[in-house]
Amino acid sequence: NLWARLKEWRAVATRYEKTATSFLAVIHIAAAADWIKC
Repeated sequence: NLWARLKEWRAVATRYEKTATSFLAVIHIAAAADWIKC
């Protein structure tokens, strides 16, 4: 489950980013890193 793996990233799990654009950027980076690991 991608969402469970993304929650391992602290910024995604806690929504630390203040703007939606920053939050979406962190999700993209985390998803790309997860895809590279596979």
